[in-house]
Order: sequence, then structure tokens, then C-alpha cells
Amino acid sequence: MARMIPTQYDEGTTSSAEKRVFHLLENDPDTGQWFVLHSMGLSKRRIGAYGEIDFVVLIPTGGVICLEIKGGRVSCNHGVWQTIDRFGAVANLSKSPFMQAREGMFALLHAIEKKFGQGSDASRCVFGYAVVFPDVDSPPQTPEFEVWEAIGRNDLKTPISKNIQKVLSAQRKKLGWSRSGATESTIADIRQFLRPDFERVIARPTVVSECESALVSLTEDQYKVLDMISSNSRCLVEGAAGTGKTILALEYSRRQAVRGKKVLLLCFNRLLGDWFESRAKELGIPTLQANSYFRHFREQIMSSDYRGEFEAVAQSADQNKLFSDLLPFYAQLSAEAALSQFDVVVIDEAQDLLGPDVLDLLGTVLKGGIAGGQWYLFGDFTRQCIYGGPSREKHLGTLSSACQHFTHTQLHTNCRNTRRIGEETALLSGFSSPPYKLGQIDGLAVDYRYWKDSHHQLEKLTEVIRGLLGEGMKPTDLVLLSPRKFSESVASRLSCVTQKHGTISAVEIRSGVRPYATGSRVGFSTVQSFKGMESPAVILCDVESASDDEPQALLYTGMSRARSFLVMMVREPVREAIAKSLMRKLTEGWKS
Repeated sequence: MARMIPTQYDEGTTSSAEKRVFHLLENDPDTGQWFVLHSMGLSKRRIGAYGEIDFVVLIPTGGVICLEIKGGRVSCNHGVWQTIDRFGAVANLSKSPFMQAREGMFALLHAIEKKFGQGSDASRCVFGYAVVFPDVDSPPQTPEFEVWEAIGRNDLKTPISKNIQKVLSAQRKKLGWSRSGATESTIADIRQFLRPDFERVIARPTVVSECESALVSLTEDQYKVLDMISSNSRCLVEGAAGTGKTILALEYSRRQAVRGKKVLLLCFNRLLGDWFESRAKELGIPTLQANSYFRHFREQIMSSDYRGEFEAVAQSADQNKLFSDLLPFYAQLSAEAALSQFDVVVIDEAQDLLGPDVLDLLGTVLKGGIAGGQWYLFGDFTRQCIYGGPSREKHLGTLSSACQHFTHTQLHTNCRNTRRIGEETALLSGFSSPPYKLGQIDGLAVDYRYWKDSHHQLEKLTEVIRGLLGEGMKPTDLVLLSPRKFSESVASRLSCVTQKHGTISAVEIRSGVRPYATGSRVGFSTVQSFKGMESPAVILCDVESASDDEPQALLYTGMSRARSFLVMMVREPVREAIAKSLMRKLTEGWKS
């Protein structure tokens, strides 16, 4: 994939067409050695005519191609070119887009000749240009341009790299160019000359820090849902990954506890339960109890008269039987024997807990039961059901059978992930369109690293971690995730020597309270165990498939844990499947 300079487009970029082309160049697997200079900030800095070029593509063993991007509808009447944006606004162009691209190319060539001298290797590269129309077909050919100098919407159904190579090949043929293309060193010289004008040198940890600050403010939008559910005694809140369900569950529990109500906040995952418990202790509200579902009821059993009997039968039971049969049975007995009940029950990760036995048990500990008590369930019944179980429809049927009257609402905005992470999570997870409204913080590109074998993946992982820590990222802001357990993951073999932190290794995350690891260790968790949690930066390791339901569910859960920066360690044969998934951004049905 291409090296984009700068690594992200300017936050002030309003052209969705430029953004789409940026991502096409960035994600094309055949642009691995290319440098793509995006000039969005140049005209603001007024540094020269070639600052008007939308993209300058530097291709080792090829040449230099300048791209002009024209989004929306395009027309030409009586020699006057016009663009019409999605809102219907018409803009007259002072010159044709092909003339713009041509003039930009020659201005760039002149600057290079001035720097390196006429007749130098840099000035003798093949220079070409093209105009990209991402939203419409190419305009009819006129004497003003060659047919291959226009790249339309239909052309972009094939990788953009092939279209640019076509431009380069046709330009070489037109010029009668028989010599081999520009050498890598020549392209490197050109890039080094242009880079100070094209790149804001911002370390990735700095961008991550900026994204973290912006994302925190966005979660405030989710609190509007609280005003709606506050007027209902029973409510099911659905939302895709990153829409703020966990934050809302905690905040609503806090609000109810502050009013003097006895509140029980539960979830499925142990690590998330740790976090809930620690937050409840920090709040210091005695009427708020928070934990994971299984640990809460195990503690209740151990403090009841059924402790001895439970311990006796649990010794000979396998883990599945313990959690599916014995613990719910004895929890029900101990709950029925208890004298106190909760005024409010709040459940996060409801998709993993919404079964008849669970509802019966919750009904026992809740005043008024499930049918008449005050409860709030937060869940994602799409790709986050990674533990299997009934479908969404069956879950809703189970809940409706237990309680006829409850409010059902949804969260729509992704407030956890940057826009890029949110969109690519949905694409690789097989959704036909985003399951949420994408956020407005673009952030850094998802970093894909492809590996051939286990040794190669370890090299790649070491390279990534050394680079991030060298740029100033804290080990505590980084989490390694894998669909494999620790002993089978590449993370178990990590031993990365860095100048600042010494030898960095990975350690399994044992508690859901940050920091997950300290000192010279990076936290590791399986994707399954980290569900419900999040981290500023995530490296998702050991990815070997991206096509079937189970791998896609794990990708959905794992990728969405990263708030601001995501690295994907992917086996080489999966490269094509990922490229195809990312190309779906261009389909009519994909509205981001």
C-alpha cells in the first residue's frame, strides 16, 4: 500500500471525491513502493504553482503522475466547464480540469529542473497527468485531452493503480520513451525535494493524542439517549460496536444510584466487569454494585448457605457445565433465599446474556421482576455475538415472552472509533453498509502489515512496536489482540529491544483496569476476552482469514476496540480479500 504524505488529509478537506481517491491510493495493494503526495495544504501556504495539484504520484521504475480530482457532476457548455456538487451548487471553472492538470504537471517539472538541472535523471523522468472523475463517467474525448488522461467512475471499478499505470504506459509511448523508468534513487531524490512542502511531520502518537481528546467530547452526544430512557421503566438499547452502550450503561446506573436507588450493573466479560467494579468504587456510591454476571452471582453463592453444596458439586464439573448449569441453579437458590432485592438492574453486553435462565435469575433479584421491574439492557445483536447462541430475532422473542411492555431504541453514532477505523471495521466485517453513523474525526490510516509465516510476523510486529515506541507512544496506550490464546499467538514470542524502554515483551491482561500493563510490557488479550473494552491503539495479530462469518465477527470485535490507531497483522493470502473489501467503498450501496 502506498506511502501517503502527509499520512492523513487535512481536516478542512471538504471534497468527498478527494477523500475517496486518497483511500483508493492508500489501500491499493499494488502501490506498495509508491509515494503519494497529497497537496491539500499547499495552496493555503502559497508555496508555488505546483501546490495546486491534488495528488502527485511517484512510482519507482516508472515516473511521476499528477492527478486532478473533479467530484460531483461535470459539464461543459460553450467551452465553459462546470461542476455541480451534491447540494446542486454550480461552479464555473476558469479552465478545463485537463488544462489544470497539464499546467500543474509542467510547473512541477520546471521546479524539478530548477532544483536538479535540465538533463538530470530527475528531470528526465516520465511525467504525465490525468483527471479523475470518481462520481461520473469520463467526459467525451475532445482534442484537448487523450482518452487515457481521463479516469471515470467505471474505470475505478478496477484498482486505481492499474489506471495510473495505463496513463504512465501511454505517456511513455506518446513520447517515444524507450529507456527504463525512473530508478528508485531518482524517485527518492524527487520525494526528498518535495517532501518539506507536502508533509507536516507529526508523529503518530501526537495524532493519537489529538484524536483521543476529540473522541472524548463526542461521547457527550450519546447522553441524549439517557433523557429518553429516563422516562421509561424498561428499555432495550441496541447499538453497534463503538456507539457508546457501555458508557451509557454506567452513566445511567450512576444517575439512578445517586437518586438513592439500589442498582445492579452487570456485563458478560470479566475484564469489563473489572472496569465496572473499579468505576463504581471510584464513584463512591454505596447503592451501586457493578461486576461481571458470573462473578457477581458466584460471590452471592459463596456468601449464602449453599456455598458448601456448590463447592462440592463444582469440583467434579467441567467448565461448560459449571457456567451453563450449576452456577445459574445455585445462584437462583441463593437469590431466592436473600432478603433484599435491587430497585434497578442494568445489563451491558446483553447479546451474550439474554437467555430464559438469565432472565429468570434477574427477575428474582429485581423488585417487580422482569415483567414489572425497572431494567435497562444494552446490546449489539449483529457481529458481536461471537459466542454463538440464538439469533437477534430469538433473543427479542425471549425478552418479549418475559415482558410484554418495554421500550426499544437504538444508538446510531459511532463515538469510539475514528472515522477510518469505524469504516474499515464495517467493510472487513462484511456489512453491506455501515451499521452506525461514522464519526467526524478522520484520524490515522489503518496500518496493514502482511506476513508470510510466523517468523515473518514476529519481525513485522517487532518493527511496528519499535517504531511506535520510538516515536513516543506509551506502552500503556498499546494493546495486542489476537483470536488465539497467548501461548499460540505471535505476541508470546515478542522480545523487542528499544532505546528508551529496553526490552519490550507482552503480558496477558489480567484486570480490566487501565493500565493493562506497566513498565516494559505491552498488554495482550484474546479478542473474545477484550470484548467491551477499548484502547487508544491496538495491534490485531494473527489474522488469517477475513471471509467467513466467525473470522468476520472476530474482526468486527477486535478492530472496533481501537479508538484512534489500529495496526492489522494479516497473513499474505488474505491481502486480496482485504483489498476487495476496501474497494466496496465505491459501490452505490455503501454510504459512509
